[in-house]
Amino acid sequence: METLFTTQKSLSELVGWFESGSLAIPEIQRDVVWDSDQVRGLVDSINSGYPCGSLILWEPREKDASLVRSMIRPERLDQNNGSLPRYFLLDGQQRITAIASVILRRDKLKDILSELEEDMPFIYINLRKLGKELEATTDSGGYKYPWVLINQLFDGSFERDANYDRLSPEDKEKLRKYIQDFRDYQFPIQIIRDRDYAVVGEIFTRVNSQGTQLTGAEIHLARIVPHWRGITREFRDYRLDLRTRHYDMDLTFLMRAVTIVECQVPQIKKLAERVAKDRPSRQHLNKTWSKAKNSMDKLIRVLQRDLMLDKSKYIISKNSMVALIYYLSNDRSRQPAVGHVLRFFILSQMSQHYSAAAESALRKDFRVLTDTSLTPRQSIAQLVDVVDGEARQFFRGLKVRPDRVEGLPSKNVMLLLMYLLMRDRQATDWGSGKVRGLDDIEPKDMQLHHIFPFNFMMTDKAAQQYREDRDHTPAEFRTLVNDIANLTFLGREKNAAISNLPPWQYLPNETTKAMRKAHFIPEDPELWKPDNFGGFLDARRKLLAYAMTSLIKSL
Repeated sequence: METLFTTQKSLSELVGWFESGSLAIPEIQRDVVWDSDQVRGLVDSINSGYPCGSLILWEPREKDASLVRSMIRPERLDQNNGSLPRYFLLDGQQRITAIASVILRRDKLKDILSELEEDMPFIYINLRKLGKELEATTDSGGYKYPWVLINQLFDGSFERDANYDRLSPEDKEKLRKYIQDFRDYQFPIQIIRDRDYAVVGEIFTRVNSQGTQLTGAEIHLARIVPHWRGITREFRDYRLDLRTRHYDMDLTFLMRAVTIVECQVPQIKKLAERVAKDRPSRQHLNKTWSKAKNSMDKLIRVLQRDLMLDKSKYIISKNSMVALIYYLSNDRSRQPAVGHVLRFFILSQMSQHYSAAAESALRKDFRVLTDTSLTPRQSIAQLVDVVDGEARQFFRGLKVRPDRVEGLPSKNVMLLLMYLLMRDRQATDWGSGKVRGLDDIEPKDMQLHHIFPFNFMMTDKAAQQYREDRDHTPAEFRTLVNDIANLTFLGREKNAAISNLPPWQYLPNETTKAMRKAHFIPEDPELWKPDNFGGFLDARRKLLAYAMTSLIKSL
């Protein structure tokens, strides 16, 4: 049999395979990590007919059935009456799940991969500039016709929308052609056949995807699972438990936590090598897992209690938690150095300590953490000094200037700081009567609310006059409206209820002075008008910057 078969498949076929279960993602693969801009970029590339890379699939042999069954989420097998997939997706997970997230109904995608609920963005398309204007956001609020959720075009639900009838026959034909052209886009496919999984793993670790060398973490997990029966279920159950506490940790993160406890290094490869070579007992490995889990629980309790970070949703880099888990697993003192824990967590986020070279940074950190000449408390203190120095390069004197409170919310540390400040001020959802605190809002229901609603700013005459007076292009103005200084945290229902109402109209009815103060909204009603949008942003940046600086200095 030919061991490497090359072909092409349309998006429609690939998503059909994915939906039916013929094409599967192994449970041991990493979770989705693409942010909203990357998903939008992929959609835009497909719209433009640009190449988007090839996909690599593995077609297991009949005798691999037992291994295949162990690599599939049980609930996914149940959905397909126990049928095993024909193909495993080895390279291209991010692209396939991103494409599925815009073609399939979102509830269907959640059934296939439940962890996507929190992570996949909403992609909106402007029907008046079909295929030329796309917006990506982490919530579904603020966008109204002619902006349409792109899923509604592909699942057909938009044809039942009243706005569909507003389209001319010519526009409907253009829309039909756009949908068909998108579905017909061809991906190059390479299918590996007649190879055992050890060879497939070797191939996978050499593959480049999206210009980034793969770490092989997924393959190392695959090598470990056959020698550690039951660990997949342990991980799954623990992740479900964490989600009840509003913390979502992927499988790779959990395995890294086990690795640092067992091997004193953060590279999962070392754990895979130890398991394969030394064959530690299941009892020993389970003890390691218990220790790692207890340290994670301890860290989450500290973050929830002392930092009021009740949700993992706004953490920029979870790698900062890896070093802290190791420290907490080794500190035998009666009281761990909570101040060091909090300071390292915040400053490592602010300094982008784990940004471009996360693996290198982790290796350096662990050389300090495993230095036998230092106590655990001395080692974490040294790491605090490192991230403190790095943070001061970004924020002189650890002071947040107003002009730093800006940018889109995705991977923005200012969003994390803003959430911590609002939790500290006991900020609530809006409305009259009894209102929920932010900690009472489920992560899936928490949305970023545009104080000046997006669609209002795109259509209001005064807002457009503001844009023209300042020579902003439409794209620049959209970016400004999506800026973090125009965002706050609200529940899904309240966000939807406010819809496109201007702030000067809804703020007096939906908020009290205390509510506005907790959300850092300037009190001057003149700043709630679109012709003073820039003044509103400046005033809110100042309020947030001052409070952020105070928060950092209090740690």
